Amino acid sequence: MQPPTRAWLYNVDLARPKRTPALAQEWALDRAMAARSTCPECRRRYFFCLPLRTQGRCDPCDKGYEPSPDTYVASTAPAIHRLAA
Repeated sequence: MQPPTRAWLYNVDLARPKRTPALAQEWALDRAMAARSTCPECRRRYFFCLPLRTQGRCDPCDKGYEPSPDTYVASTAPAIHRLAA
């Protein structure tokens, strides 16, 4: 099957602005991303999503090495939510 060779062109002037999410939606998205990027074993929150379905924990916990400090949120305080708005 041939890939499509045409695309729809839209007038940018007629486009509607993106809707701003509500605060509750941002809280829900932040909690979801925190669940995907926090290791259940060492409780570190990384700046990227972890392979929790396959490994169940972060690579340093799985392979037994100390992670680089620039890969996770280094905080001694309780986790705070960083909302976009």
